[in-house]
Order: sequence, then C-alpha cells, then structure tokens
Amino acid sequence: MSVYKFIILAFLFYIIYAKDEPKFLGPGTNVTVVVGRDASLICKVENLHNYKVAWLRVDTQTILTIGPHVITKNHRVGITRGDPQAWTLTLRDVRLSDGGNYMCQVNTDPMITQTHQLQVFVPPDIVDSGSSSEVIIHEGDDVALHCSASGTPLPTITWRREDSTEMRIEGQNVTKWRGVWLNMTSVGREVNGAFLCIATNGVPPSVSKRILLHVLCAPTANISQKMIGGYIGDSILLQCRIEANPTPNVYWSHIDENKLLNNSKYQTSITSNSYKHTATLKINNVSRNDIGPYYCHVENSLGSTLDDITVYTLVTTTLKSTTNLMETAVSASTVSTTIESYAELEMKENNPNHFSEEDNFVAVLSQHQMQSLDLPPSS
Repeated sequence: MSVYKFIILAFLFYIIYAKDEPKFLGPGTNVTVVVGRDASLICKVENLHNYKVAWLRVDTQTILTIGPHVITKNHRVGITRGDPQAWTLTLRDVRLSDGGNYMCQVNTDPMITQTHQLQVFVPPDIVDSGSSSEVIIHEGDDVALHCSASGTPLPTITWRREDSTEMRIEGQNVTKWRGVWLNMTSVGREVNGAFLCIATNGVPPSVSKRILLHVLCAPTANISQKMIGGYIGDSILLQCRIEANPTPNVYWSHIDENKLLNNSKYQTSITSNSYKHTATLKINNVSRNDIGPYYCHVENSLGSTLDDITVYTLVTTTLKSTTNLMETAVSASTVSTTIESYAELEMKENNPNHFSEEDNFVAVLSQHQMQSLDLPPSS
C-alpha cells in the first residue's frame, strides 16, 4: 500500500512542479535576409525563472550572448528584449559568411536547445572576367556568347536582342533564350547588333550586360529607281541603299567615273544604322550636262561594288504663237511616250554634248495650259 502511495505522490509532484520548467514557445525559425541588411532571430522561452538564455553559432561553437550580455567581440551582434519572453539575437549589416545555424539554449539540467537558421541572399552580379564582351565574326560563321553571374541563390541567365527582334536559336525563332551560353550558327549580317545578358535570382535588382556582336560582311549596293528626271534649273536627289560592315567608303561618279566632290553643284552625305547605310547625292541647278548614268561606288576591307542610276532632263517651253501652241496641243497626247523615248536616247548615247542648239526639247504642258487651248474639231 505504501508503494502505491509513493507513486501517487511522485506523480502529483511531477504534475505540480514539472509544468513550471522552462520551455520554448514555438519552433525554431528560418530567417532570410539580403546581404547588407539587419537580421533578427527570436527565441521565446516561458517559465525561465532564474535560468539563463544563451545564443551560440553552431558551426563554430562560438558563444555570442548570455542573458542580456553580448559575449562575442563582434560589434555587429546584439541582444534585445522587446517581449519579456523573447530573446532576440540581432545581426547588423549581415554578410554572406553570417549564414548558417544559430542555437538558443537554456541552462537547465538537462539543457534544452532550439536551432534557428539564417539564410543570406546576395543580389545577382555579372562576372565580367567570365563573360563575353565585344565579339567580331565574319558573315556565315558560328558564334557562342557566354554570360557568367554570381549571387545567392545562383542567378538564371536570360538573353535577348537590345532591339527586341527575334533570334534564330537551335532552329527556332525566339525573342528570349535562357542559359549561360547563346549559340548561333551560320550567322547572317542581320544578326549584327547588341545583345543583353540579364541575370536574376529573385533578389532585386536584376542586372544586365550589353554585348556587341559585329558581323563583318562585304558591301552590297542597291538603287531601286533606275531612272530619274528633273527640270532644267531644279535639284535632283539620288539615293543608294547599302549594306556593309565595317562602315564602307562611298563616293559617286558621273559617266567618266571621276569622283564627285562636295561643292555648290554636288552635295553628298551618308547615314548609318548598324550595317545598313543610305548614301545620297544632290545635284543642284540641273542642266543638259548632267544627263546620263551616275554610279554609287562602295568599298570596305572585304570587297567593293557599285550600282547606277540614269538622270534625264525635262524641259517646259514657252509657246509664242497661236499656231505653235495649237500644234503642240495636238501632240499633247503623246507627251509621255515622247519623254520615254527621250530618256532612252540619253541613256544609250551617254554623251551630254551630242545635243546641238537646234535640238527639239519635249514640251511638258500643265493642266491649266491644256484647258486653255482652243482645239479645232477632229475630222
């Protein structure tokens, strides 16, 4: 009977006094912080009585704090007590090396402990030494662009064109591509330009690097309008569309292929956008000496080419007599045909000096002039 009495008393003693032993409120925490910011690990203990709470770094077994006192010489470590039951370990200006497990322990017998984890995230950063910079290839070659980035978690790499146009990757046209390598085969001149390698890992800000790809190609020249006419005394503008990389040397010539220089008569210019260029020649105060072919010459280190355009003149005559006016009006329906023949004649002769002072110019009449004519009835 006494044995049963002892068991009952022991059980009652356990119930009455055991519930007053220190214990943790809630589980250990998992805290994530971006490098350079402050972190707080909170350990809550009830029924602490006269026991002490200490914080330790698990991997090094370093004691950081005991009670309200900081033990470590690390000036970034602190202990705060916003809540009577809370013992908050603070780490200021967190570094990547601060990541790991931290233990909150109470010096009971046996000792009770609780583990908290600190994860330190690092924004992405492009590693220039491991990434492509300016790349130069020839048209038709293969190219591989590389982008290396650091950060925690490890960043993902996304590629795109700076102008957001499509890229031909692994047989498909895409506007974006993921991976540290961007591989392109049989690259054409249209791929010439800037590429962006963008690194992201969920920690702002994302970062990018601009990589220039130069696709070298021999020049091509194209003048879509093969003939152009202008009135005597007016100006004419000739345009030549060019594709070339490196930027080509461009000049114009007339018949004898002598280079035309910038002066009051001729004005040349060129505008460029990547590998595409537009060369212009403005001919001022057009005269009969300006008729014939003009050549757009293009050359760079990879080759040379040219294209041509033929200039012809249009002349408006002032008719002095009624008879001449009537005769001109009768032939007005053939004006367009006559202009075409006139242009062909000039193109074939290629000699502006074959016209004499007695040459018959084509009469081009305005709509007002046509309406003012008093034409006889047709028979």
